[in-house]
Amino acid sequence: MPPECRGFVAISVRLTGFDEFDLRATGMVRLYHDTTVEQVGREAVGRFIDDLAAAGGDPDGIADETSRDIARAITHLWYLGVWPQLARSVHAALGREKANVAFMVSPEAYTEGLVWRTFHGHAPGAKPPGFGTWADPPPGAAPRQDAGPRTEGAA
Repeated sequence: MPPECRGFVAISVRLTGFDEFDLRATGMVRLYHDTTVEQVGREAVGRFIDDLAAAGGDPDGIADETSRDIARAITHLWYLGVWPQLARSVHAALGREKANVAFMVSPEAYTEGLVWRTFHGHAPGAKPPGFGTWADPPPGAAPRQDAGPRTEGAA
């Protein structure tokens, strides 16, 4: 993996709250790195990295509007597999010729979105959990307290 992707993973750990192993396991590191650079440019990514470092690695401490929006976009990308529309002011400041529209970066990005992992779910229609697994509570859920099947009109 190229060095710039290793740095992208380290930044993504700070932005998403997921560890390096989980991020690499998605198979999306290179695609998300390249998408970010393509959408905002290397210079803006470099400023974002500097701003994040100046904030002590805390994304909430980033003061620059452009860098904050880049952080938001990368986080959005990891969780949903979608590059989001940037704030108009940020897009204008970047001076990029790319259209400022949200788009799904790949079909795999949908199924590998971190959003599914936050609740131990699976992407509907793409990653079935297995036959009969819907009958079991998700990991960490309290056991059901059913008294039996419900009937119509039961209170």
